[in-house]
Amino acid sequence: MKKLFKLKTSIIAVTILTLILGVSCNVEEETVPQNEEASEVEEISLQPKTLATLQVSNTLEIMFRSEENGIVFEAIGEEGAFNGLGALEKLSLLGRFLALTNNNVLVPEDLIRLEDDQKLKSEALQRGTIQKHAAKIESKLSLSDIKAPANSAHCSGNPGYYNTDAYGQFYRTYKNYLAGGNGTTIYSSWKSGANKCKTVNLWLSNCSNSKTLKARTYYKNVFNNYKHQNTISISPNTAKFWSKTYASKRYRRINVSATGQAGHRFGGYLLFRNY
Repeated sequence: MKKLFKLKTSIIAVTILTLILGVSCNVEEETVPQNEEASEVEEISLQPKTLATLQVSNTLEIMFRSEENGIVFEAIGEEGAFNGLGALEKLSLLGRFLALTNNNVLVPEDLIRLEDDQKLKSEALQRGTIQKHAAKIESKLSLSDIKAPANSAHCSGNPGYYNTDAYGQFYRTYKNYLAGGNGTTIYSSWKSGANKCKTVNLWLSNCSNSKTLKARTYYKNVFNNYKHQNTISISPNTAKFWSKTYASKRYRRINVSATGQAGHRFGGYLLFRNY
């Protein structure tokens, strides 16, 4: 009888322990928010390809390019001659394509897939769609049509930077600033009342005569680690406007670094939007 009692006691103890462990495991799994888990998978997956290349002038070329996790917009020109995109910088990717091309130019399908504005989507669909443009397209706008406001000299004057938190955006503007110095990393979470965004814009001038400037973008994963996504290189004496709309909203980070040259300076801005 004693042996039977001990056996029953052992079985009950093992059963209770198993239940406790089972509950503990379930609680542990539930500590990871489901929405954060799901955010590891992009809502839309794209096939990498060049959607369109636009020739604006002899010194300015614009490219729309799909990557697996979003679409890149890139405009490259000579530092001092290229003063940004003016009003085009505030438009979405699809909005820029429609503004830069004639009404008879078909619209790449990926640009429509990532667009949130239904009215703009309808306007694009009226033109017709295409997977990608193999041939270069002549822009309907000239360089003088898309100049940014005056006083955009990035590489002269007193070095410094300042923040702007307005109009649904957060950005930091630099003037003749030391690449890789204090203040050359910014976070989307610095915006008041918001933290995750879909779009990163940067307009940078490389003030060096010989060294490449690099900007890098990151997103925060479910383990609260920032993972590298894109590296944007700006050649010496070159200005570049780069923008990417990702498939989902994430915590994001951007930083600008030098490539080893002492006194390597740059100017322009780093910006988060589409919160």
